[in-house]
Amino acid sequence: MRRIALVAPAAAALAVACASSNAAPTTSEEAKPARLASAGVAYGDCKEARIRAAAKPDLDVDRVPSPVAMKPRPFVGFPRSALRRDGSATIKVDVVVDTLGRARMSTFRVVDVSHPWFEKNIRTVLPKWSFSPATLAGCKVARVYHFMASLPPRATGGSGR
Repeated sequence: MRRIALVAPAAAALAVACASSNAAPTTSEEAKPARLASAGVAYGDCKEARIRAAAKPDLDVDRVPSPVAMKPRPFVGFPRSALRRDGSATIKVDVVVDTLGRARMSTFRVVDVSHPWFEKNIRTVLPKWSFSPATLAGCKVARVYHFMASLPPRATGGSGR
């Protein structure tokens, strides 16, 4: 709810700024300046974009990979024994998503996990997901996808007894 409350005023201010613009219309020549992507690659230079992405899978890109369909859902029916004593759980993994939107499981790496069950589960479901691939200079490139999930500690009674 707090996120919506912060976004709404910013969106309203942006709408007012766009509506009150007095700028003259631009010609098609002015509307298409030579753009450089975040890695200094000329827009549309896919060969160079892919070379740089292959050399550094965690490269800054214009758009990071993101899940389109998270099916099957992760962590369905996890055992209570997989939780820490306080009821919390965490998992962080990295995997490269290719230009077709598939996770390359040969690059799968566990960064942090609170119980082996979560690693086994995500290793099973992640290859079945589909992703929108990362883009750099308008080109699809392979890039690391960082997956993180956590379950916060359960609230204590707080009654002071």
